[in-house]
Amino acid sequence: MKKVILIFMLTTVLVLSACHTINDSLQSSQEESTTGATADAATESTSKTTLTTTEATTESTAAVTTQATEIQTTAAANDEAIAAFIVLPHFLEENAADYVDYQQQHPDLEAKTVVTYVNIGLNRPFYTQIKTISDTDSIMIFCNKYYALSADYEPTDLTQLPAEYSLSGRTLYLRQEAAEAFVELCAAAKAEGFTIIGQSAYRSYSYQKGLYDNYVLTDGQAAADTYSARPGHSEHQTGLAIDVKNATHSYNQFGQTPEYQWAKDNIYKYGFVIHYVPNSEWITGYKTEEWHFRYVGKQAAQEIYDMGITLDEYLATYFV
Repeated sequence: MKKVILIFMLTTVLVLSACHTINDSLQSSQEESTTGATADAATESTSKTTLTTTEATTESTAAVTTQATEIQTTAAANDEAIAAFIVLPHFLEENAADYVDYQQQHPDLEAKTVVTYVNIGLNRPFYTQIKTISDTDSIMIFCNKYYALSADYEPTDLTQLPAEYSLSGRTLYLRQEAAEAFVELCAAAKAEGFTIIGQSAYRSYSYQKGLYDNYVLTDGQAAADTYSARPGHSEHQTGLAIDVKNATHSYNQFGQTPEYQWAKDNIYKYGFVIHYVPNSEWITGYKTEEWHFRYVGKQAAQEIYDMGITLDEYLATYFV
């Protein structure tokens, strides 16, 4: 009986031991399975991260390469454009970038025209990036909506016009050379039966300011800018410009007179041009003024007449 009990107890111990061994084996197998799965997941994650990083690096490199190519292409195009500008006699180094920009905006324009328009200032709005005129002794002063005279500028050789060539009761002045040429012009017109007299000639900065301010009060600045110069920007301050009329009409009706027809084909012979001609407002910034004569000398006036261009285009091409 004791042997049976002992055998039973030993059997129980063996069974329990076997159960523990099986449990340990199962647990170990599960841990290995879990560890393996974790390792596989980590490996897959690392692989995906590496792939994503590689793709991003490839895309980034491609973008940089494309950008570099575009920059090189643009630079080459700019160099080619500048090469076309730099050979022109009126090329200004400080305007090089503006020439390129304006050419891109107006690809149909020739290089010479681009340089001329930018030199005038047409690549930007009127009355912006204004430059002060320094060579005030020259009769080729470029005074427009981009180039201005200082407030204290007054010509040193102002000469009074004879009363017979001035509107009654007015004392008018021009620079000496221009005054002498105007007298010659008026005498020639008179000899052919036409009457041309001065209405308004030299104006000081302060006088022009008063006129302009009154026009702004009456019509507003936008409208005033189409027919009146802001102070410092008026050719009248140069002493080289004069508004004219005939014996019967007001000055702003000069375009309706026989004298205007004579003036169009004759005043260049005496060194004058009509500055604000029809269809040129986009260049000059002013409406047509058939009565506004500007003195430039006989040679320049002849060339402007022959070429059929505005004074602005001429000065921006030959006197910048």
